[in-house]
Amino acid sequence: MSRPPVAKNRNSRANDPVICCCNAVPLSEIERAIGQGACTLAQLFDATFAGCGPCGGSCQPELVQILARHRAQSERTAKP
Repeated sequence: MSRPPVAKNRNSRANDPVICCCNAVPLSEIERAIGQGACTLAQLFDATFAGCGPCGGSCQPELVQILARHRAQSERTAKP
């Protein structure tokens, strides 16, 4: 599966930090994958290639935090 192209606009980097340095995956790509249904690390790996670079996954703790934050937001908005 191929990834969508990453924006190369220098101005966007400050607002869209790279989460996975090995594969140059920005936060926006992680959030897009979550919005499209990725809810586990394995699903994020498949959708974005984040967390599976030559460093051995040093960004995985941050990916877990991002997933948890989105899960908490979803639970808050789902409650009446």
